[in-house]
Amino acid sequence: MTLTQLKDGLWIPKLFVVLKGWTDAGGMAQIVFERIRQKLPCRLIARLETDTPIVAPEHRPVVLIQHGVLKDFRWPALEFYQPEDPTHHDVAFALGWEPTARWRWFLTDFVSVLESWRCEHVLLLGSLYDQIFYDEIRISGIAVDAAGYNLLRRWGCQPADYEGPAGFHSAILHELRGKPITAVNLWAHVPFYLKGAHELLVHRVMEIVGDFAGVPWDLKELLTEWENRERKIEQILSRDPSLREQIRALKKEGRHTVPGSAKPSRGEVIDLRTFQKKGKVEDTDD
Repeated sequence: MTLTQLKDGLWIPKLFVVLKGWTDAGGMAQIVFERIRQKLPCRLIARLETDTPIVAPEHRPVVLIQHGVLKDFRWPALEFYQPEDPTHHDVAFALGWEPTARWRWFLTDFVSVLESWRCEHVLLLGSLYDQIFYDEIRISGIAVDAAGYNLLRRWGCQPADYEGPAGFHSAILHELRGKPITAVNLWAHVPFYLKGAHELLVHRVMEIVGDFAGVPWDLKELLTEWENRERKIEQILSRDPSLREQIRALKKEGRHTVPGSAKPSRGEVIDLRTFQKKGKVEDTDD
């Protein structure tokens, strides 16, 4: 693996990490990352390239060919971005694919980068599908020390309980245990019957990331977008009382998934096709 650093003398006390792939249900983490870059213009400062086995077209290297000449070839990488505003140079944001194999090799290089940048705090974000009410905000979390656990309490996150196949987020936490780095992994719970993450959940995650990064951003537009989406959902449900009851049952049951699980803890009780026939709830435009 290769680290390409585009800026010398980096000192990054805080790092927020988003991994694409299996651990990003509904693209929730990527949505948050893009919102961050809209609110806070950033520039690329480093790329940690990886040559892990290819399991999907999106993991393949990217090539640029012009007039029959190979101009560029780029391996998949974890890319690090730093805000352009110098008052926020103490934080960086990272985006990349979750490695599919050779985790230890990747972690060795990743931790070396953190140590060279004298990183003190790492916040990881993943998302999972859950059987929850459509306007319910549920964020669970995992920490490796008391300082991290206090952050979970400060942000109102539910401590996670889970035993089973691990995601790469847990591997990062394990690797950072015992090191002078406070690491926390958040899991945003996405209603499985909606396409993508809803704006109310994105709003709360953005609040947490803003608190972590020390960036006070204006999030009013997310609440406006959520109001538009909620109105459309309510219109759909008003035309189908049985569907409304099925969704209400989710709140009564209180069953949910936990980090590491790719599917809801029970079978799907709501047929997504019903939403598709009656209206696309993912749309937020009037």
